[in-house]
Amino acid sequence: MQDCASHHILRAIGGALLATGLFLAPWGCDLVSPAKRQSLVVEAFVETGRPLPTITLRQIRPLRQPGNRRAHAAVGATVELVLDGKTISYEEDGQRPGRYEPVSKEGGAVPPRVSWRLRARWQGEEARAHGVTPPPIELSEACIEVAPDPVRAVLLDSLRRDSLSIPAKQGYIYPVNVSLRWPSDRLVLGEDTTHWVRPQLSPDTTESSSRVVNVFLEPVEVRREDRFRVRNGTRRWEGVYAVPVEDSTSAFPRHTLTATLTRGDTAFAEFARSRDDPERREPVSNVQGGLGVATAVAIDSVQRPVAPGAERCRSP
Repeated sequence: MQDCASHHILRAIGGALLATGLFLAPWGCDLVSPAKRQSLVVEAFVETGRPLPTITLRQIRPLRQPGNRRAHAAVGATVELVLDGKTISYEEDGQRPGRYEPVSKEGGAVPPRVSWRLRARWQGEEARAHGVTPPPIELSEACIEVAPDPVRAVLLDSLRRDSLSIPAKQGYIYPVNVSLRWPSDRLVLGEDTTHWVRPQLSPDTTESSSRVVNVFLEPVEVRREDRFRVRNGTRRWEGVYAVPVEDSTSAFPRHTLTATLTRGDTAFAEFARSRDDPERREPVSNVQGGLGVATAVAIDSVQRPVAPGAERCRSP
């Protein structure tokens, strides 16, 4: 176990990873060319098997003019979503400016493998995006292995990993190895689509005094689905995160782990990869005529208690 943990630590020192949330990202920048300025920012995630999504519209404001959420909201827009050939009108939430909800709440769950198209008009601008909803994804098994003893590690402040002077100190961590399995998706006859999958490990360590979790290991990844290993009809991914402790004699901090699988298209993959890039001021946008992200995803997750001696593998 220690050999495996050391392998992950060494290979990741050159590229620290943070396991952060997928769906929320701050948007705002000063664009160099006023002639090409795009003011409308879109945030929309159409989720297979779930009700019609809320769509959020914001406006770009200069960094020197900070404001609250209401000041950044793009109010009074016209929004429509075409799903599988059916046009769905949206209206602004009177209590939450900039957030748009379907006029009818009887749309049912979003079906898989259907086309969708989003259009938002605001103050003379028109933002558009389109795609196909992915098939559902099912997390069929999660296996967790806790190291018997803490190992020595170099701890970096990953929030400053874009700096030339990254604070570092030596300490001890408990590596936690996790493997996830899900059924291999089979393409429908005539379908020619490659999906992307983002496995993510999110430990809840609110009861622990440590702030340094998910550093320099592999708690999240974005990869084309056909690049994951297949065995007995299921795909498998292995990741590892760290729980820091005071010294070599410290007990393992019990906590809860949320493991999530997200399946999406290329636009989703580019967004997920770019939002943790320290050299970018905002994630990649796939919205035509605007900024932000509008994409379709399929999500499944499971929560597991993590403690030494707990059941190693469990199906949701």
